[in-house]
Amino acid sequence: MNTPRPAPQTDRTTAYRYPERVTYDRADAYAILDEALHVHVGFTTEDGPFVIPSLHTREGDQLILHGSAHGRFVKTVSSGAPICVTATLVDGVILGRAASHHSAAYRSVMVFGTATPVEDAAERAEALARVVESVVPGRMSGANAARRPSVQEAEYTAIMTMPITEFSIKVRAGFARDEPKDDEVEAWAGWIPLTTTPGAPVPDTITAGRFPAPAYDPTVHRFRQDL
Repeated sequence: MNTPRPAPQTDRTTAYRYPERVTYDRADAYAILDEALHVHVGFTTEDGPFVIPSLHTREGDQLILHGSAHGRFVKTVSSGAPICVTATLVDGVILGRAASHHSAAYRSVMVFGTATPVEDAAERAEALARVVESVVPGRMSGANAARRPSVQEAEYTAIMTMPITEFSIKVRAGFARDEPKDDEVEAWAGWIPLTTTPGAPVPDTITAGRFPAPAYDPTVHRFRQDL
């Protein structure tokens, strides 16, 4: 069995604040990217920096991103400009006895590099279907599957692939770093777990009464269907 190779440490991925929280393990990075429902993509244009959210999926060592075919993001990426993709999972809030020691429990991965647009419309349509399937497994298969994207629809949807080569992971867990001088402060300290769970599905006017609502697994962040 092959061991996933770690990422090389670079100037961009080197942490100077709390470096003990940073790792470069590829399996851990993939686990965060796979659990995250969305990512944020940062890039710089002539008008200044921008950060946009995007649904995504991961296929092996590649990130798959999508966006409007005529949007600023796609035009910038197509020029070969560097981007930074960030996924963050907030696992809780950390409460200390002093306000300055409050924090958050989180897992975060940052991926640096460039992305390449998929030029072929048929390939884009298929990749878009895979993004939908990644967010809601089972949505593109089975008796009640959604209609697959057409080649014409793919003309106004861009799909970009980004190799996961340069990245770093940062994890914060545990309790607040309270100081001994605050031990006698009359305030509760600890951490409060947070989870993201799907609520009850709400049918539209056409769906209501025609199909059973999908059942989702509430123990994970993405909308994993109980198939």
